[in-house]
Formats: sequence, structure tokens, C-alpha cells
Amino acid sequence: MRLDRTQAESLLRRMEGRKVAVLGDVMLDEYLFGEVNRISPEAPVPILRVLREQAVLGGAANVAANLKALGTVPMLIGTLQKDAAGDRVLGLLSGLGVSISGLVLDPSRPTIIKTRVIGHQQQMLRIDREEPGPPNAAVLLGLQDRLERALSEASALIVSDYAKGTVNKPVMEAVRALCAARNLPWIVDPKPAHKALYRGATAMTPNTKETSELTGRPARSDMEVTVAGRTLMAELGLKGLLVTRSERGMALFAPDGDHTAPWMIPTEAREIFDVSGAGDTVIAAFSAAIAAGADWREAAMLANAAAGLVVAKVGTATATPAELLAHYREQEAN
Repeated sequence: MRLDRTQAESLLRRMEGRKVAVLGDVMLDEYLFGEVNRISPEAPVPILRVLREQAVLGGAANVAANLKALGTVPMLIGTLQKDAAGDRVLGLLSGLGVSISGLVLDPSRPTIIKTRVIGHQQQMLRIDREEPGPPNAAVLLGLQDRLERALSEASALIVSDYAKGTVNKPVMEAVRALCAARNLPWIVDPKPAHKALYRGATAMTPNTKETSELTGRPARSDMEVTVAGRTLMAELGLKGLLVTRSERGMALFAPDGDHTAPWMIPTEAREIFDVSGAGDTVIAAFSAAIAAGADWREAAMLANAAAGLVVAKVGTATATPAELLAHYREQEAN
């Protein structure tokens, strides 16, 4: 089952202008594109001749970029330093028209940078510059303040956890209390090490590997995903779960289902060049649709289509309503 163009168009219209808060680790993603023609005489490693460089938003900031591309109003909550990378992040956010009022300056830690080295469209190496860990008391108070302000206006909250420190016990206690008081859905892109922090979430969007690590069970086959998903929902008291399964598509445990078996959604990706940031696209599209009052199956199908578009692009990418509608028109034609 897939959304048809009319359904997708209606859903995208309802999403337009919706405010969706994003709490998580803000990063800068750098890309070095080039060509490899020889091996270094100094060590048995390829030499990349850099032809092009690109810097884009990463982590929770990429989720915000995906929300903006879909027509919603993202409210980003996180930390960065006023260093060169932080200035680039602020410039990229401002260029997209994403508010920076929810960001807290953390002078104790540098802005996170992930640098990917790409040779002939193949990722060769990733370099991470970061100092993970919980924020100090002042930064923590700032995050809680920004979170409360954002949730007074938002229709949903995304927790984009990369385990760098923004998502921590005091912040998540505030998330639970504020979302319960306002009856707001909160959806988590998880890191298995932080499993206990997600108790009571409305939904989670783990991939197959994360699902396995979160439950201690295999999660490859349909039956394994079913058992692992049911286990995870019971352990954390989730209302729903969307497991992304790469070339196998997605498995949706919806609140209105009996959870004896998830609803399996085949992949819509035809070409895969780069999966960087695909999880950000999934949670952005899924959560934006939920915020707009969509049925969970509709939300999952839209997220599946959006993910199929971004993995066909090189580098961290987004999907726009125009691209999605073109995709659905192409489906109708075929």
C-alpha cells in the first residue's frame, strides 16, 4: 500500500506551517569530494585530490533542515560554541530561515564537526571532532528554558539523540513532564546507550541495528523484527514504533494495531548513493505528518517516500514537497 498523489498533496498541505520542536545534538557536516588515482608512497592508503568542499547541517540541525524543506516550522533546541564551526551552523540555519533562538551557547565544548571524505561518490573516511558529555549546570538550565518555550507552541517534539550530551536525564525528565501536560506527541531517533531515557515516548524510529541493540535480540527477518519490536514497546511503554530496515523498507507498530505483527512497508528507494542523514529525513517526515494529524500509516508511507528520495542523493540531504509530489506523479504514470 502506498499513498497516492492526492493523499500526499493533502497531507503536505496540512503539514505546511506546523511548528515542530527538535531537541538534540547540533552538528556541522563537512564533505570533501575528490578523485583517487594513486596510492600514497608513504603508507598503503589512497590519495584523494580534493575537487570540491561542502558544509551542511548535521545531527539535530539536519532534522530541522528536513522539517523546513517539508514546509513546517522547525524549533531547534541544542548547543554549540561560538567558534568557526558554530558560526557556519548559525549561518546555514539563518540561510534556511530556521530560528536560532532555541540554541544555547556552550563555551566549554567545541561545535561538533563530522567530516566525510568522498572519492568517486564512495565514502572513504569519516573524521569526527567532538567532546561528548553532559553539559554544565548553566547550559542545562538554558536547554530546559528553551524546551519549555518551544513546547508551548509546538504540535510535536522530535528527540534527535546522537549521544553527545544534549539528551540527558534532567532534560528528558522535563520532556516527559512538558509533553504530558500539553498532550504532545514526542518521537525519538534513539541511541541504544540511552534506552532508559526514552521511557514513555510516543514513538521511536530505530534502524534494524539499533532495534537489535536496544532489545538484545536479532531484528533482521520479519519475525525477528516483530518479536523485537513488541519487546521494545512493552519495555519502554511506547505507543508506537517505526523500524527502518534499509532495503527491506519499514515495519510500523501503530497505536491502533494489536501489535501481533507490524505493518510492513516495502522500500521506495531505487538507487542508493548515500544513506547519511536518511534517519533524520524519516523522523522529520514522520513526525511532521503526525503533528498535522495524519494517520500513522500515512505518516510512515510519507517518511518512506522521503527517505527513498534522499538516499539517491550524495551527502546529507532533504526532500521537498515538490520532489515528493513528482515522485507520486511518476508512480501514477507507471
